[in-house]
Amino acid sequence: MRVRKFRRCRSRMAVIGVSLTVAMLTLAPIAATGQPSLQKVRVASPTKGIPFFPMYVARDFGFFRGEELLVEEIVMGLDVAIAGVLAGELGYVTGTGSATRAAVAGAPVKAVMFAFEKVLFTLHVLPSIKSITDLRGRRVAVNRPVTTDAVFARAALERGGVDPATVTFSSMVATSTRLAALKSHAVEAAVLTPPFDAVGIKEGYRVLARAADVLDMPWTGLATSTRRLAEKPGEVKAMIRAMLKSLQFIRQNRDGSIALIRKEFQLDESLAAHVYDQMVPALTTDGTASIAAIENDIALARRSLKVTKPVEISQVVDFSLLNEIRLAPVLKP
Repeated sequence: MRVRKFRRCRSRMAVIGVSLTVAMLTLAPIAATGQPSLQKVRVASPTKGIPFFPMYVARDFGFFRGEELLVEEIVMGLDVAIAGVLAGELGYVTGTGSATRAAVAGAPVKAVMFAFEKVLFTLHVLPSIKSITDLRGRRVAVNRPVTTDAVFARAALERGGVDPATVTFSSMVATSTRLAALKSHAVEAAVLTPPFDAVGIKEGYRVLARAADVLDMPWTGLATSTRRLAEKPGEVKAMIRAMLKSLQFIRQNRDGSIALIRKEFQLDESLAAHVYDQMVPALTTDGTASIAAIENDIALARRSLKVTKPVEISQVVDFSLLNEIRLAPVLKP
């Protein structure tokens, strides 16, 4: 069964767990004397980028600490990260697309909130590529062949009449690496996310397709194990509250958000403002997603994994704690 691949990763997590523990002991700040002790939580993202910007806001503007959480952000491949969540070595992953695929494959993991209602991937090409059809027999840089950016690339190719089997997908986890590969002509096309898309456009690598025009599905957020949902609902709610406050802050504080974008990605003012203006309309208003969008996400995962049996939304998403928060008094950043 496909779920076995997640179990096989657990032996790798023993080594990773030791490394993460050492990192936490070395890097984690100690709560000030007299202050409430902070609960340590590990959260994995596949790379650094705007898709995970709400996490950076929650960190820098104190929303995690306001919920008495000490969050350690870890960059890690999501297959291994999901195995870590299942083993209890990690608390959450932000890559909800990968979590959906894991859940469809049978792993006991669920998304508990979404950060974006639109996917911001863009397919950038060399100046010599004039249309989608020019990509036959060429190379396209993606995170991995099964990740959401690759799903988008395949959908864009099919929409343009190109069989994805005629294209070579080159795996490059970091978005910055994909842009560098495009600049060096190691590939003819690359899927990028903000802010790297803005940099790519500035340097002459035009956009051939946008995920928002091809895919209707939620994007990034928080996913965790069903065991954690059952055993630590208070912690899960605290994580969700902090993320919702981040989303609210981003919408209401343009200057502060742009300043953090500049700090995180070393962008000038104009590029940072472009990234902000592109990001805000794509954010969810309350952490949820439409039934249709979630069903599309599941359908894409089933197709990718060749799963023929039906998969219920309840196997993939659990909004119960999010809905409890939404019924509570208005969040105040």
